Amino acid sequence: MHRSRPLVAALAVATAAGCSFPNAGTVSNSGSYRSSHVITPDKRGKITFYDDTFGDATPDGIVRGPNNAVWFTDPGNDVIGRVMENGRYTLQQSVGAELSDGITVGPDNNIWFTLEGGGVGTINSDGVTRFKDSSGSFPQGITTGPDGALWFAQVGGVGRVTTQGTFRHFSIASPNAELQGIVTGPDGNLWVTQPIVGSSFSDKIIRVTPKGKHQSYTVGSGPAWICVGPDKALWFTERAANAIGRLTTSGKYSEYPTNYQGGGPSGIALGPDGALWFTDFNGRFGIGRITKAGKIHFYDSGVSGDELRQIAPGPIGAMWFSSYQGVDGIGRITVY
Repeated sequence: MHRSRPLVAALAVATAAGCSFPNAGTVSNSGSYRSSHVITPDKRGKITFYDDTFGDATPDGIVRGPNNAVWFTDPGNDVIGRVMENGRYTLQQSVGAELSDGITVGPDNNIWFTLEGGGVGTINSDGVTRFKDSSGSFPQGITTGPDGALWFAQVGGVGRVTTQGTFRHFSIASPNAELQGIVTGPDGNLWVTQPIVGSSFSDKIIRVTPKGKHQSYTVGSGPAWICVGPDKALWFTERAANAIGRLTTSGKYSEYPTNYQGGGPSGIALGPDGALWFTDFNGRFGIGRITKAGKIHFYDSGVSGDELRQIAPGPIGAMWFSSYQGVDGIGRITVY
């Protein structure tokens, strides 16, 4: 069972790459096709799930890494996983510490991830290296910053860490604020979501300069994960508002409700087709696609009660996403 981190617990209250690794742990068998569901006459929208047979699979963070592999965090097992474009799981590497949700490709082309107890880790052909951060508090999303360091969102602020493991912290919110998504914007600043303050949903996106200066913007309720869109604006999911938000770097905000009863947008990423693709945490609409003009279309996963987490562009013209309810593993949806 996936442990209850502060952010996940608060949400519950508020809502009532192709290289070999030594000592890689257990490697699962090839992924099996659990569901394929097409709801449009063309090839767009075909969803395929690949079972992760490694114990109690709870994949969350996801990113495309080297050699067309998709990498993901599995906080329930504290392993970093890798799945190839054919759906075969080729790595389940224990990290030796409690994992969080964040994962990204660093400036050194290695996979970097956040550790729930504070700190970050990296994995390459030499194995896993962890950098403990005694001043950090429940880091979540992580991204490569404009200065070539790794930046991550955490309780009350953001952290910065070099590839050598030197940390620096910036307080940008109240001490009980949960910060989650983080991305480098086209303006050379970091943009961070604040979904929770205390036990209530928040409505803030925070811009942070590389020197730690910050400014907050009011958006819809419960902003979660965030990305840069094709129009150079910030796009993000709003879990509590059941909507997709858009914020320009000058602070102009727009909101696009899903109009899908009971939906809960979660992960979001820019697809190779120039649209934004997002997942449903609540198991209602499956996968959503929104154009920069705000037109939304949904693709039913075909799985009852699915809980879809994060999403990222991957190989073979598809978006890849994590699922740990309904199907425990990684899925993909074609975009063309």
